[in-house]
Amino acid sequence: MKRLILLAIACFFITLLNAQHTGTYSNPLNVQFGDPYILRTTTGKYYMYGTGAGAKNGFAAYSSDNLVDWKREGQVYFGDNKNGWGEHSYWAPEVYERNGKYYMFYSAQWKVNPTKEEENFKIGVAVADQPTGPFIDIQNKPIFDPGYPVIDANVLFTADGKTYLYYSRCCYKHPVESEVARWARKRAGIKRLKKAGYMV
Repeated sequence: MKRLILLAIACFFITLLNAQHTGTYSNPLNVQFGDPYILRTTTGKYYMYGTGAGAKNGFAAYSSDNLVDWKREGQVYFGDNKNGWGEHSYWAPEVYERNGKYYMFYSAQWKVNPTKEEENFKIGVAVADQPTGPFIDIQNKPIFDPGYPVIDANVLFTADGKTYLYYSRCCYKHPVESEVARWARKRAGIKRLKKAGYMV
């Protein structure tokens, strides 16, 4: 009897939840983005950032209350802001809400390039008071320079108060030997492969 009562209660709540969400989740969304990232704010609203979407040397955003219907918010980051350090190739923004501020981590080609490197990508951080910007770089240079190109920042905040930054290394000068690299050289005839940190 108890099981039947629990089953009836569960069915009631499932029906109630389905009645509240009438939209249909579909893929792909009608959003022209590469590298999409979705932030759920403390208010419960969603903001999506990504590469492209008509943003010129920067990033645009979309907002949603339900992950079904998306509203374009326009360009929220401009590379020529007062602390802008990038030259071109603005990629893969991720935005994090911390202590009432919004922090955008992103990749771009650094304009300081005395040796004329083909890839001079670095990671920057811009901050805004709201998720729709305007985001302004916290300094007029990348957050660090490891001596090689880096892209695709991802931040982890742990329960013990530590913060970790993960990123991908672009290896166009220093190839990483791998099974994929050997396969590409042998089978596909690819002389140069740059994907997930590999180059052959």
